[in-house]
Amino acid sequence: MRLTSYEEIAPLSLDSRDPADVLLVLANEVTANMLTRVERVHRENGGDGRRLPVILVANEFPEHSMLRAISLGLVSLLYRRKSSFNAIVRAVVTAVRGRAKAGDGIQQRLISQIEAIRDHALIPHGLNVAGLGAREVEVLRLLADGLNTKEVASKIGCSERTIKNVIHQLVARHNLRNRTHAVAFALRTGVL
Repeated sequence: MRLTSYEEIAPLSLDSRDPADVLLVLANEVTANMLTRVERVHRENGGDGRRLPVILVANEFPEHSMLRAISLGLVSLLYRRKSSFNAIVRAVVTAVRGRAKAGDGIQQRLISQIEAIRDHALIPHGLNVAGLGAREVEVLRLLADGLNTKEVASKIGCSERTIKNVIHQLVARHNLRNRTHAVAFALRTGVL
């Protein structure tokens, strides 16, 4: 079977300039590199402001990748070993039509709940799915780039003491050990 055999689906290649309605990703394992590629496709195809729904079909889906995948538009997660070709096609058609999500009911409810929390509780308060504020993300991004506290303060335009307070509050709130652990936390959750 091929996707082209379904009249409601018109597959596009990654280098196509036509706008896509859904992004279908087939992978053995969901990795940070794969999610970075999804993010790049989003940037290149998301110029009109609408969110491109993502359907992941994979053998392995590490738990730490869930939040990042959802933030990139994950609407359906299917396991390759358990999903037929027709189930994948149904997930694509369902996502394009904007109807209830396909796949395992528990996973889909979890995705929907996390999306609702993100959209109604976090984003209005300037937070993301990792519970980090915009300033915290900016500080962590600069630390990840190798800047020290003084350089971060200079770059952001605040005092060194303010940067130390931001780091301390973040480390304490998330029960992290140090700033390196904080940067790793931000990377694992997909914030950086």
